[in-house]
Amino acid sequence: MFSSTAKITWVSGEANIKTFHLPGTRHMKSFCSDCGSALPISQPEVGLLAVPAGSLDTPIDILPNAHICCSSRANWDEGLASIERIDGLPMMSQEMV
Repeated sequence: MFSSTAKITWVSGEANIKTFHLPGTRHMKSFCSDCGSALPISQPEVGLLAVPAGSLDTPIDILPNAHICCSSRANWDEGLASIERIDGLPMMSQEMV
């Protein structure tokens, strides 16, 4: 999720944040050096706060308003709304291991 107006205040763990910036691009990724979880990242130079939606632990009252990076999406990214939905992790069969 992206915002040009939201601000973030770290309550704890800020010293554990590691950020990777792909040279020559605007791509940046922050993660926790203890557990590897994706973390929000502020990019003041472009006026943007990026928050991995999976890192939220409370409901939000907004819906997505765009699909992004469509020109470079994977070839399997078509018709995903019609595939099976599983509430937890899938069971691994011996053939998959």
